[in-house]
This record gives sequence, structure tokens and C-alpha cells, in this order.
Amino acid sequence: MYENNYNYIEVPEDNGNKNKKGKNAGRIVAGLLAVALVGGISGYGGAYFQNSRSADSISADASASTSSSAETATTSATATTTDSSDSSSVTNLITSSSSATGSLTTEQIVEKVSPSVVSVQAKFELTSGTATSTGTGIILSSDGYIITNAHVVQISDTEYTSNNSGGNNGFGNGNDIFSYFFGNGGNGFNSYSTKTVTKNATSVTIVLSYDDETEYEAEIIGADTNSDIAVLKIDAENLVAAKFGDSDELTMGSKAVAIGYPLGLGLSTSEGIISGLNRTISVELSGGGSASMTLIQTDAAINPGNSGGPLVNEYGQIIGITSSKLVNSEVEGLGFAIPITDAMPIISDLMSQGYVSDRTPQIGITGMTVNSAVARYYGLPVTSGVMVVSVEEGSGAETAGLSEGDVIVAADGEEITSMDDLTAVKSEKEIGDTITLTLARSGGNVDVTLTLGAAEDSNSAESEDDTTAAE
Repeated sequence: MYENNYNYIEVPEDNGNKNKKGKNAGRIVAGLLAVALVGGISGYGGAYFQNSRSADSISADASASTSSSAETATTSATATTTDSSDSSSVTNLITSSSSATGSLTTEQIVEKVSPSVVSVQAKFELTSGTATSTGTGIILSSDGYIITNAHVVQISDTEYTSNNSGGNNGFGNGNDIFSYFFGNGGNGFNSYSTKTVTKNATSVTIVLSYDDETEYEAEIIGADTNSDIAVLKIDAENLVAAKFGDSDELTMGSKAVAIGYPLGLGLSTSEGIISGLNRTISVELSGGGSASMTLIQTDAAINPGNSGGPLVNEYGQIIGITSSKLVNSEVEGLGFAIPITDAMPIISDLMSQGYVSDRTPQIGITGMTVNSAVARYYGLPVTSGVMVVSVEEGSGAETAGLSEGDVIVAADGEEITSMDDLTAVKSEKEIGDTITLTLARSGGNVDVTLTLGAAEDSNSAESEDDTTAAE
């Protein structure tokens, strides 16, 4: 069986010998990713996590209702002195490999790139206690902008909310103990509901590879869960900014070097090749629904803690951000990195506004996966598909005539049995593309064609509860 690739370690306490610089970490909208390889193989090479649970953590009855939302806060990039503060300059950081002077040895690559690699250490305050994670980052600019993975500085947490309204005593408004334990009175265990939220790290600490005696407190400028990219900022100058190559020029079999901080062991490097290009990974979002990522595949060893670090070509140019790895005794040499050419426009948005806008095409509905129980409850004509819960005003869905209660059973001729199916078809589209939906209605099936629009604000929560999400 393939297992989740998280490892738990004891993180040493601060010995007080290191200098502290910078500000407290900021907040942004986020959702922790869980990555599953298309075809049913699952695994996730994420940050290196430690979770310390509080002795008095809250418990709830198994029948408690669940919902999920994204914790939202506004964070903006205020620094403007960097030469990478706008879209054009960030994109222009990428240079063609044809301009490189020649291939480097692995030793030369490590010597060239390591000064631009940092350790990222995040701390979280959860309902059940505290947690920490470690990952890797890449110095984007000399004045302190740093790239890492979003999941290094974000985590999902379950919060419990009491629905008691009376508050007279533990048994509610005079209800007896039977009602308390079995929920008939509405104020026992069943009166608790749970909510899954995505939380930013309460603090993010950066340590430079060439100065492990100084710690910098980082601000989270922005993050994007769909791409698993985050941008941090530390108060520092004259840093060694990385050099970036064009990932579109990669070929299978070319050299690949990964540098990072795996398993909390300190700066490390591994060497391999580009094993594959344009590998599609299905990404499940903690807030519900899923997205797709197109990644570089490499056999260079990528382990927990490498997340957010560089994948480097033979010229010492960063061509990818290491993101996930499938770990199993039967599967070796299967690592992934986000192509840097795809990442730069996202990084630019995060730097300028704290979130990524107008990137994910939207149908303009809130949908719910249909199963036999849902079909019976709502009296639907089919037992699988996506039921339209609501239609956004002014959206392509409204223009095409979609209504609450419609069930989407196919999209562009592909069978739709769940929200994940619909998201997968939609993710292959761009804003402005058309999509043909087959709707199951009481009078039979009908096809409608609509134009996909842009999300008004990708900082907004995309999921309303554990079965409902925006599309």
C-alpha cells in the first residue's frame, strides 16, 4: 500500500545562540495539498512535519457534522525595491540555456547554486496543539524575496464549534442524560460541528545556507494552493539571487540536480536526470475539489524537507521547484518539480497582490457530488454526477440556462460522476474556452454549451462544505 510521505521528528528547541531578524509571518488564503498520482498511485513528498497534541484537545461525537472553509486574510506585498516586483521583470529572470557558457560538473553546480538556497522552518498553532514543518526555499531577489512550496507554510486544522444555544448546563435546556448522549435534545455531543480550515504558519524562520548562525523571520507575501507555490519576504540585503533557466527547453535524459534540506539533515544534494516532461498530477485540495499540476519528473532523490527547493540543470540554472515525491519500497526514483517557466507568472501575481487572479476557469456554479443517498434525498433522476446547488449571477452557467437541481452527467462527452471528474475536465481549459455539459433533468438529458469565466478572487473560499465546492 502506498503511504502518505510525512515523517515525524523531534525538533530541537532554540538554544538561544542564533540571532533573530525580521517580522512575524503574514497571513494568506491557503489550502494544504494532498497529491495523488493519476491512475490511483498516491503519495506526497511534503514538508517535514512534527505535531505535538495538547492534552486537553477537544473531542467530538462521530456523528458531528463537518464543513470546510478557507481561512482568509489580506496580505499585500509592500516592498517595491526589488528588481523582480512586477510581472515583466520576474518573467525576464528566465534565460535560455543557449546563453550559458558551458556545462558544469555537479560539484560546480552545488557551489554556484547553494548560496541561493535557504532552510524554511514553520511553526503552527492548531486546535490540538502545535506543529512544525521544515522545507527549502530559493532566493528570488537580493533584497529578500524567497520562493517555496505553499504546503511548507500552511497546514489544515480541524476546529470544533458548539451549537448549544441554551447554555444552562451540560445537558442543554433541561433535557435528560439520554438526550445528552444520543443527541435527541440537540445539546449533547451531536451539538458539536467540525470545520476544516487552512492555517498559515504563526512564524516562518529562514536560515541562509552560508550563515547558519543567523535566523530571519519571514513574512508570507502570498501563496497559491493549486500550484503549491508561496512567496516569502525577509528583511535582508545583498543576498545571492538564483539564476533561472527555461524549463520549456528541457529534454528527457538531461542532467538534473536537486539541492535542499531533506529530513532535517542539513543542506544536501542529489543527482539524476530529467525522467519525463509534462507529467499530470491530480491535486486534492483540503477545502474540497481538486486541481491538476503539470510537472517535471526526475529520478534525483527528493525527500520530505526538499519541498520548495531547486531542481537545477547542467548549467547551474534553476528549472524547477521540487514539490512532491512518491515514496514506497516498490517505487524508487520518482520525484517531481514545478516547471519554473510555469511558476514565474504565479510568483509575479503573489508578489504584486498576494494571490493568483484570473487563472482558473470557472463554470459559475456551486456543485455537489451525487451518490445514491443524495439522489434519493433530492429526488434526482440519476444516482451519479454533479448536482448544481447554486448558479452565480452573470456567469456562463447562468447565460447557458443552468438551474439549481440540474445534474451534470457529462462534460465534452466525458462521463462525470463526481466533482473531481468535472474539475479534471475543466482544468484542461482556459478562461474564455467553451465547454459542453450534459444535464440530467426530469424530462431527459439536454446538452448546453457555455463559456468559462474567471474567478472574481482566487483568495475567496472555494468550498462551502465537505461535499460542495465552487466550479
